[in-house]
Amino acid sequence: MSKTKGNLTVSSFDQITIHYSDRLVQITCDDALKQYLDEPGNGALALSTHILEEYKKHQASKLKISKDSLAIEILAHTYADTFSEAVSAAGDHLPAALSKAVLKLMEQVHAHTEVIDCGESAVDNNRWIWDGLAVFKKIIYAALGDRA
Repeated sequence: MSKTKGNLTVSSFDQITIHYSDRLVQITCDDALKQYLDEPGNGALALSTHILEEYKKHQASKLKISKDSLAIEILAHTYADTFSEAVSAAGDHLPAALSKAVLKLMEQVHAHTEVIDCGESAVDNNRWIWDGLAVFKKIIYAALGDRA
């Protein structure tokens, strides 16, 4: 299902909310994304392929991000978010002073992972990180199994 507002298209894929705009795709990192990645046969590579195809349809041009760079960015953000949730939940078991600092840090991590901004290098100053990690895709995908 897709809705278009100006040059922004909002689409849903398997309950995952994806925003398509000029040189940028934004993926909501929520339970829908995590559940999708946990399902056998799904993974960030399949999602990346879908996103790249949909971007081309909605924007009438190709998104200049490789499938592997996009998949690795999705995985990194999703599992950093999951990690921050797990650490936050364990905060009650830490000494008060440490708990407060850890919870503040995990809130910052969560704030940066709520929406995954996947932009071309001209609009995303972090693209080089994901492009650089794509060199290690075999190791990353092997470590994450079906989620890749």
